[in-house]
Amino acid sequence: MYRVAQEALTNVRKHAHASRVDVTLDFAEENLAKLTVRDNGAGSPVTPDGGFGLIGIRERVQALGGELKMETAVGQGFVLETAVPG
Repeated sequence: MYRVAQEALTNVRKHAHASRVDVTLDFAEENLAKLTVRDNGAGSPVTPDGGFGLIGIRERVQALGGELKMETAVGQGFVLETAVPG
């Protein structure tokens, strides 16, 4: 989860032009760890599926048996959500 957060924050710094980013690590559900990185940046008209960083995130999460979701829209920022068994 640390490396996922690190890569997500790197992407915010490089691409988002955001003034705010929120990182939430949630252990409220038993045996499940959730990480959410949300920025208020420029967003994108499509959810990206490539790039070494996002591919690396997807591979890390899948290797742990988890799920990855991404949401974005122009002017609405970017949200990356992961959930892994824990």
